[in-house]
Amino acid sequence: MSNQIIVPTEYGYVLLTAYLSTLVGYWHLPHTSRHRRAAQVPYPNAYATADQAKESKAHYLFNCAQRSHATFLELTEGFKKQHQPQFLTTLLISGLKFPLFSSAMGVLWCAGRVVYARGYTDPTQVEGKGRGTGSRIFYIGGLGLLGGALVSALGFTGLGERVMGLLN
Repeated sequence: MSNQIIVPTEYGYVLLTAYLSTLVGYWHLPHTSRHRRAAQVPYPNAYATADQAKESKAHYLFNCAQRSHATFLELTEGFKKQHQPQFLTTLLISGLKFPLFSSAMGVLWCAGRVVYARGYTDPTQVEGKGRGTGSRIFYIGGLGLLGGALVSALGFTGLGERVMGLLN
């Protein structure tokens, strides 16, 4: 037995949202580069040293910008780690059944990642605490996509209908 996947017309919004996440990734480049220039951290150094970051706000903010960019890209474990690889996976799966919901959650996730990066590099915040608002925003979008992807995937396996049948 096989499933036929019919892509909803609204799936184009999902694809545009996936594209938006790529633009957010590109946005990180000048954001991080600006902080690298200000701190005068030469390539190929990925970060300023701990001593430099303690002594200089510019070095500290560069490390925050670099860390924000890295957390955008990382592939990590756990549902709380909502980085671009996990985001794209859940967006594309969830979008097969819930394209408008998935796109909305995806736009929320993308906005949250920008707010996160900008907050992380806010010079008025200490110890990276400015990233909290952005993380709350992108967690909402990411958790919505996580749930949507699960329901969507269960729908393709037929398990969803079996579970619902047991509950009735």
